[in-house]
Amino acid sequence: MKKQIKTLIAAAIICSSLFSSTALHAQLSFGARAGANFATEPVPGLYHVFLARPNAGLFAQYNFHSPLGVQVGLTYSGEGANYRDDATGITYQVRHAFLNIPVWAQYKFHFGGYIEAGPQFGVLLSAKEGENNSGLTDSKQYYKGTDFGAGIGFGYEVPKGAVKGFGLNVRYIRGLTNINKESIQGDDIKTRVLAIGLTYRISTGGAH
Repeated sequence: MKKQIKTLIAAAIICSSLFSSTALHAQLSFGARAGANFATEPVPGLYHVFLARPNAGLFAQYNFHSPLGVQVGLTYSGEGANYRDDATGITYQVRHAFLNIPVWAQYKFHFGGYIEAGPQFGVLLSAKEGENNSGLTDSKQYYKGTDFGAGIGFGYEVPKGAVKGFGLNVRYIRGLTNINKESIQGDDIKTRVLAIGLTYRISTGGAH
């Protein structure tokens, strides 16, 4: 737990340092995003469906006086899955919460659209599980404290006018590491998230 807290503090310091530099570097901007995750974590032998969960966070972006930029974020991400064992009819509910730190490269087009891709590091905040919708109990001890993944995305940001800075963002992130402390039936359990949200760039400065 102490290690996770140190990780969160370090991430917060990094983001705060980026934000405080905005006035000194016109090519540095920052903003916020919020929306919904459609998440799942496939388990061998169980039917799974995507679970709707919230996401929200902050980001800072540095542009190299060109359409290319690097964005660092700090995001609360609700994840997990709903399962059903077709042989027994038992349903299982899994709920995870991560604090994710995406570091993505972004290429922006003149009309306001952009594409992006990059790695993501996550710290597990909580884990709960239940059966047949009878309530959830803490299960964090069965999971690793961190997750690592990579993703791709695209979006649009209004370039000018009264609603300048508002946008829509879609990302697909796939976990690359096993989040369970032990594999299930020899298979790793990895996160999968389709994240859809609204964005607002608080200060664009001279960023492209």
